[in-house]
Amino acid sequence: MRKNILITGGSGFIGSNLVDFLLSKGHNIFVIDDLSTGLKENENSLATYYHYDLVNCIEDSKYIEDILINHNIDFVYHLAASADIFLSINNPEKVYKINVLASIAFVNVCIKCNIKKFLFASTSAVYGEPQYLPVDEQHPTDPMSPYGLTKLGFEQYLSYLKLHSDTSFIIYRFPNVYGYRQRPDLEGGVVAIFQDAIEKNNDIKIFGDGRQTRDWVDVVDILSALDKGLGFEKKFDIFSLGSNTKTSLTMLLDYFKDITGYSKSPIYLDERDGDIKHMVMRYDYAKKELDWEPSISLRDGIRKLVDGVK
Repeated sequence: MRKNILITGGSGFIGSNLVDFLLSKGHNIFVIDDLSTGLKENENSLATYYHYDLVNCIEDSKYIEDILINHNIDFVYHLAASADIFLSINNPEKVYKINVLASIAFVNVCIKCNIKKFLFASTSAVYGEPQYLPVDEQHPTDPMSPYGLTKLGFEQYLSYLKLHSDTSFIIYRFPNVYGYRQRPDLEGGVVAIFQDAIEKNNDIKIFGDGRQTRDWVDVVDILSALDKGLGFEKKFDIFSLGSNTKTSLTMLLDYFKDITGYSKSPIYLDERDGDIKHMVMRYDYAKKELDWEPSISLRDGIRKLVDGVK
């Protein structure tokens, strides 16, 4: 059945891919994006766009309310956020305002307008440095950065709302997502940063010794999990969208070298505050409840990027 869906952050990396994917499924798609990190070139002519800063709805929610009512929105994906860990360390007030206060104001309007389901993009950063690996949804949350704290804070607000509204909520804790349209000039996009440096034959810089590990999942697999949430029937749930596979930065670079022939040695820099040393997440619960698991290996995903395949 065709659905009316609103996506915040729909001009960005993951959001624009989600727009294209849901349009291909026949849904009506509406987007809110302030283009602070999203790009107009990512936009799809079949979707309707509102270039609006959600921070404004803290003081006046009528603009958002009109969008929700006029388009009979039933489902909302909330992807818009400030995702820069180091901005959150240097300017926590700004990131808190975007990720918590604006998000609270936004979801409250959604509830007021009787949205059926609110799907939120959270992060593995809510866990902090893991007490055990791979991490699952029951792992304690202890963020190491203000960014992680803001995401966890909004998660907790949604948990509160499940008892005080008729709206259903799904929280997705994203791993390190990579793929088509990821920007190399934004913090966090290590795969895109490596690819860009290799294409330009520039030096690759690694913070730390390169042995730190991450959990990379192709955006195509993430889209599948986001789509499956539309039909999920529970009132509230949390899913860690990991691959159950840890990969060090050194190994990631080796994959690129094998595929591209790049031969330069990396430049090692001091570790940065707020960086988690190791992270890998299980997907068992998402497989059980959503019938989801990642299908693209990191090596195959890198090959796809290098070959220019979406």
